[in-house]
Amino acid sequence: MLSINNRMFLTISYRHLLSHSSILTEYSIKLSSTSSHSNNKRHRTSSSSFYHHHHHSHHHHRTHSNKTHNPTNILRRLFQPIDVKPMTTIDKLDPTSSKIVDTNVGEELTGGKTLERNALLRIITDFYRRDEIKKLALDQGLDNRRFQDAYVSFRKFCIQSTVLPVDLYIVFSDIISGPGHVTDIFPYFLRHAQEMFPHLTCMEDLKKISDLRDPANWYSDARAIQRKIIFHAGPTNSGKTYHALQRYMNSESGVYCGPLKLLASEVFFKTNGAGTKCDLVTGEERRFADPEGKPANHVACTVEMTNLTTVYEVAVIDEIQMMRDPQRGWAWTRALLGLQAKGIHLCGEKSTVRLVEDLMVTTGDQVEIREYKRLTKLNYQDRALETFDNVKSGDCFVCFSKNDIFHITRELERRGHEVAVIYGSLPPGTKLLQAQRFNDPNDPCKIMVATDAIGMGLNLFPLLKGGSYTELGSYVRNFVSS
Repeated sequence: MLSINNRMFLTISYRHLLSHSSILTEYSIKLSSTSSHSNNKRHRTSSSSFYHHHHHSHHHHRTHSNKTHNPTNILRRLFQPIDVKPMTTIDKLDPTSSKIVDTNVGEELTGGKTLERNALLRIITDFYRRDEIKKLALDQGLDNRRFQDAYVSFRKFCIQSTVLPVDLYIVFSDIISGPGHVTDIFPYFLRHAQEMFPHLTCMEDLKKISDLRDPANWYSDARAIQRKIIFHAGPTNSGKTYHALQRYMNSESGVYCGPLKLLASEVFFKTNGAGTKCDLVTGEERRFADPEGKPANHVACTVEMTNLTTVYEVAVIDEIQMMRDPQRGWAWTRALLGLQAKGIHLCGEKSTVRLVEDLMVTTGDQVEIREYKRLTKLNYQDRALETFDNVKSGDCFVCFSKNDIFHITRELERRGHEVAVIYGSLPPGTKLLQAQRFNDPNDPCKIMVATDAIGMGLNLFPLLKGGSYTELGSYVRNFVSS
């Protein structure tokens, strides 16, 4: 286990390491630039003195820049030495003293033998020059530069201290008297070096937490639980989410992670309506089932708001295929890897099964696949709607802009239809109310006009076009493949 100080040090060092990532990237670019410059230089002819002067200045600047951005120099700057002050026997009331000792116990234990300054310098210098000592220091993480810094500090500590640690005093006395060997100092030198460079005591832990190549290791609490992943794979209207939610509602504690505030709100109301207290957490609001604000054991939230520090019996991650989304996929991956739940139910398309299985190999979790078939037949019209006069009860228009939504809504209302409208900027409560009106058989509102958000996982494009963002952030329009 790491001590509190070591944990704080690791955190600070890791943040410091991340802050230098841009410098490391710039260094890589400069290496490529320097290599290209060297190749081009072979084909250049001599020019004016002004060119040579300018080129010399540029070369000097580049050399200085390369020295500054050398990865070794960067890593050295991450671990700055701490000043270890000499031990003194000054008065205890002196606030400037860092280490205070009343008497020289080491001198008493060695029969009153005193350590002469010249003898100490000779021993420490002999210790520093030995190759086997440098090799031992390197094995402990002290490169030549740090070894030199530690040697200078250790020598200063030994010479300027009015009283040395008892064990070190005895070792020095034995070396001077004859029975001891100069290499006996190494454990005390290493102890001093570790005071200067605290990272030496936890270097392996620092390397481990700095290794970002395996995301599964980022969530140690989740890895400590033997989890079971149940993948409910099937198309829309196959009952996969229903079965997952039944297990969620009947559990002692659970979390539902959905892609939309509308879906989280729907689960919130359904769960509370079924007699299981459930809270709602989205990026905009938090609603408690308990009037006094006491947190419930069940939570319905948008996937980005998933709490990874709470332990649940059951977790439901809806629309797991969104894990492949360029903008929001990170949230599904984070929830899948980091949730602390014995049973995690995934709902989504069958095409994502292989991806989930491969990802769970890295976590060691058991995966169970449950496949579902569509409960009702999906029929396709063989001709276009052509006119708004042909609209029937139960129809839904999927649009990709507010202008289309408002235009279609006006046309339908002119023909006497009541229309439910859902689009992104509406408050979650309003969206839910509109959806409830459309689904209520006793409500006269029988037509819906909405954005594609209502059909997660469905490609319903009236113009057979869709849009997406590239990795660089630019928006492009794509034709939808059949």
